[in-house]
Amino acid sequence: MHNRHLRKIVALGTVVLISLCALQAYWFHKAFDVAEQQFDHSVQVALRRVADSVSTTAEVRKIASNFFLVETPENLNGQDIDRLLKSELLLRSLNLDYELGIYNADDDTLVYGNYVRATQPRAVIGNGASAASMEHAQNFAVYFPAKASLVLASLDIWIVSTIALILMMGFFAYAIYSLLRERRFATLKSDFVNNMTHEFKTPVTNIGIAGEILKNKLSEHQDLSVYVNILLKENNILRNKIDQVLLGSSADHVHPESFVTLDLHRLLAECAASFELRMQERNGLITLELNATNHAISGDPELLAQAIGNVVDNADKYSNRSPRITVRTRDTGNGVAIEIQDNGIGIHPDMRSRVFEKFYRIPSGDVHNVKGFGLGLSFVKDVILSHKGKINLHGELSRGTTVQIFLPFA
Repeated sequence: MHNRHLRKIVALGTVVLISLCALQAYWFHKAFDVAEQQFDHSVQVALRRVADSVSTTAEVRKIASNFFLVETPENLNGQDIDRLLKSELLLRSLNLDYELGIYNADDDTLVYGNYVRATQPRAVIGNGASAASMEHAQNFAVYFPAKASLVLASLDIWIVSTIALILMMGFFAYAIYSLLRERRFATLKSDFVNNMTHEFKTPVTNIGIAGEILKNKLSEHQDLSVYVNILLKENNILRNKIDQVLLGSSADHVHPESFVTLDLHRLLAECAASFELRMQERNGLITLELNATNHAISGDPELLAQAIGNVVDNADKYSNRSPRITVRTRDTGNGVAIEIQDNGIGIHPDMRSRVFEKFYRIPSGDVHNVKGFGLGLSFVKDVILSHKGKINLHGELSRGTTVQIFLPFA
């Protein structure tokens, strides 16, 4: 994944999560306000019913969020008010603790106090107030210490959704952190592989030059020439492996601005010609059926040639008999379709989706008759995708494999 695309994904994900958090906070606040208004309404209705039982001219006022005051012109009996209030609250499903106070209307002194737990017996304070002190006890107040807890308890679904959103944000942050860390490690690994392979190319080239010189000088010594030929052959193999790793890395840095218009049929013919010698050695055959009428595409000739070559190379290597490889092209609506069919060992259906993974090789026990790094088809997929194309693979065990490639027009 390119850094530009990664930054876009991180930025978009961050904006979406911030928007979700802001929306959640807004609706949570609205839901809390509604629940609080419902609580206040229920309490004021209950207090109004209690006050009306004493006087029709009583006034109910909300002093604070959880503190209510009732002013009446009549003398009050604390125990009667307490009993009526509890009944009215329970009638409205307000089963919570409250503190009741009866006040003297002249000097606002507390003449009766009662702290009530909703699920426990009452604890009365001031029950022994004298008749004289209760003579002007015309106001009573109710305080709900657990109002916030009750209101929040009614918002359980909102609390759960908020916690879920916070957890999602945490997972997203951890995922982004892990992604950035893996991206950094992948970059370091890619740089290391590139530097390592480039460093290898110089001694490999020097070995090849020295081997050619030795071959020319020792041509008359037949015994020594055999070893020199082995040296040159293995050196070429090593060079090809290094080139594969370098090309696999270069597929990650393809720029469409550098594409040129090329003849796909000519590229396929040149690729097939490069395999003629190998086909002859194995008594095989590579056949071209180039039926596309419009075969001009835009792309990188070197990378496309290497990608097609990798597919043909696999078709050759994974044939346990004389290979028969057919390369076809045909017209599609907006591009060219390529099919590369072989008569090789095929592939198990469960492995089809994994053969394009980098470094993945089909399990074959402890013996690997086919050498490689598992980069071939991964490189092919990267090249095709970088050209805005598509690639699929079909095949069954012992019945060969067909690789289908689509490339758009120039």
